[in-house]
Amino acid sequence: MAARVETITVRNVRYRVERIANPEWFLLPVRFVLHDPRGRRWLLMLSKERPDRLLACTPISHFSPFRLLPTSLLGVAFAEDEEGNLVIAPHDA
Repeated sequence: MAARVETITVRNVRYRVERIANPEWFLLPVRFVLHDPRGRRWLLMLSKERPDRLLACTPISHFSPFRLLPTSLLGVAFAEDEEGNLVIAPHDA
């Protein structure tokens, strides 16, 4: 039987979700890693302002004038539900 691949779709882009088993073991508090179809990775870490929200950031692997890439994850906050699944957080009123 094939393993179930967890995915999340944000603005018509499907990301593969990789759960970090023990996030407290690492220097950065990364909870999930999102893999986009082009092979880029996005680290989902706890927000300092809102500990119940996860924010996406990308690791910089090179130095060039073109480090900022347009992405569908800008302005999107994530959360972890009661079962430990990754969900898109609702907007605050």
